[in-house]
Formats: sequence, C-alpha cells, structure tokens
Amino acid sequence: MTNKLRWRRGLVLGIRLAVLMLLLFGTPALHAGEFNDLGPEQQRILQPFAAEWNGFAPEKQERLQRGAERWLNMSPEQRTVAKERLRKWRELSPEQRQTIRERFEQFQRLSPEQKQRLRAVSEQFRQLSPEKRKELKERWQSLDPEQKARFRQRFLLANPERRAKLLERWDKATPEQRQRLLERWEKRASGE
Repeated sequence: MTNKLRWRRGLVLGIRLAVLMLLLFGTPALHAGEFNDLGPEQQRILQPFAAEWNGFAPEKQERLQRGAERWLNMSPEQRTVAKERLRKWRELSPEQRQTIRERFEQFQRLSPEQKQRLRAVSEQFRQLSPEKRKELKERWQSLDPEQKARFRQRFLLANPERRAKLLERWDKATPEQRQRLLERWEKRASGE
C-alpha cells in the first residue's frame, strides 16, 4: 500500500471518528434532508455516511450535519485535539463510557450557578500540583458512596472561601473525624 493511500485512509478514518465525537456537542439545529442537498464541504466530510444518509432519522442527520459544521470551523490545532480526544474515548471500556455519559447528563441537569461552581472547582483542582491532585484522588477513593454523595452536595453549595476551609479541614481530618464532619454538614444542610 502506498503512503498516499495510507494517508487518505487515515484521513477518512480520522474524519469519521471526529464527526462521531463531535456528535456529543450541541450546536444550532441545521436543516437535514437528502445527502445531495448538503453543501460540498459537508458532503466531503460526511461521505462515509452517504450510502446510508437517506435512511437516517432526521435527528441523526442533523447531529451529523452539526458535527461536520463544527469540524469545518475548527483550526488544525483544534482538529488535532479532537482526534486525540476521540482516540482516548475509543480506548475506554463500555462501562467507562456509560459512566461518562451519565455524569454528563447529571451535569446538564444542574442549574447555571451549580455548573459555574463545578467549573471553578475543576479549575482549582487542575491548578494543584500533581502530588496534591494524586493525594486528593486517593482520599476521595477511600470514601464510601454515601460519604462521597454527602461531601459532594455540601461542597457544591459552599462559596469559594468556605470550600477552601472545608478542604483544609477535610485534609487534616482522620477517617473518624471526616465521618463526624459529614454528619454535621448534613445536619446543617437539613436545618437541624
């Protein structure tokens, strides 16, 4: 197989994978219909789906069309990042993918304020040293599901200053003290 043929197959595969990944993100609705009604650039991107296009539900056509539009509007750097994310996604087990889908749905149900708080906390976490992130992950993994749920609820409702204090107290606490902290936080949250 020649290098040109390999490159072309790789490009087609990359485009297919990128379009599929882009289906996870929303953009304004586009008109779906016959494959030949698509613009030339969209037809080029969606060529792998041409034979099946007319059999797709309108919603699926629109999702694919939005994905193609997003792809066309990306810079080369953004396309590289998208391909890498899709590669990582494909390496996940079906259970891991399902967990991610469920978490995404949970995130979508949050209020705008809760989403903003969660983004801020995520950014704070990313700015920690790798050692500190590892330590926090290990501590989190040592909690049982009920403890995680209570801490998550309490933490998301706190303002940034309060969150910093909560994390400091949590870091210094023994497992027994953490349990008492969770119980106290839960009582306060319920108004007791």
